[in-house]
Amino acid sequence: MEKSTREALLDAGLELLGRVGFRAWSTRGVEDEAGVPHGSARHYFANQRGLIVEVVRHLLDGDLPRPGETPKQQVARWLGPESGRTRARYELIIASFHDPDLAVELVRGRDRFVAILIERGMTSSDAAELVAALDGLVLDALLRRQAPETLDPERTFKKFGAKFP
Repeated sequence: MEKSTREALLDAGLELLGRVGFRAWSTRGVEDEAGVPHGSARHYFANQRGLIVEVVRHLLDGDLPRPGETPKQQVARWLGPESGRTRARYELIIASFHDPDLAVELVRGRDRFVAILIERGMTSSDAAELVAALDGLVLDALLRRQAPETLDPERTFKKFGAKFP
């Protein structure tokens, strides 16, 4: 199935952000990355601010565990085929220190992940700590350029008593 222009812009926005960083990221660069005419982002998102907020939401939707996905598979996805998106997540986290609207969106996304873990039987405090622990595990692996298959996030999940498929 072919992507819509809107979805192509969101995916391109994440890939570009992960590759060049927040300071070098631009709406025109996103349009070029997506291979769409200039002005397309404005048509779908009104302005650069609207685009970045939707890029954050798109990122967070894709970060959630997929049905039947184990923690090891999820982290392998984040560090393997979706490593550009994962780098984009950390770019956005840093940018959110100076942008309260981005911070609200990122916290909302983390809270959704916590809610999934609670549904799987964890306490809310353990689920929140686990999300933070996974964040640290993934960030460290990115910094060290560690191969996804060398990580065992399930060990971290087990420490918190998390249930997974």
